[in-house]
Amino acid sequence: MDKKDKILDRVIVFAAHLGISLRSFSLSIGASAGYLHRLQSANSNIGGDFIEKIIQLYTEINPVWLVTGEGNMLKEGHLVKESGVAYGKKDYFKQALLRYLDDEDIRDKLAEIKKKDELNVDGL
Repeated sequence: MDKKDKILDRVIVFAAHLGISLRSFSLSIGASAGYLHRLQSANSNIGGDFIEKIIQLYTEINPVWLVTGEGNMLKEGHLVKESGVAYGKKDYFKQALLRYLDDEDIRDKLAEIKKKDELNVDGL
């Protein structure tokens, strides 16, 4: 398989389009911070579970393009450009982070950490 034919390469192109690092993109799909870098170094490809997460989280991506490389990267109507300014672009990392923080277990863990920090500060 030629390098340009890999799904991973298209993921990298898409992350660059969004203007986010591979680290941030990896975290946004629930992978470890170095996931995409490790795949790239190993000349490997992205797993199906993460492909599914990308399609669910980044609804503007064309799944056919992601999987096969055919067609446009974005679905029709997701990004309008006018005089070099992009309209309709969202902060997807922020969206992913907010979804993550919306999880009750995560909120409880953060509250626990905050409480410990407050106790450490008060105990000094």
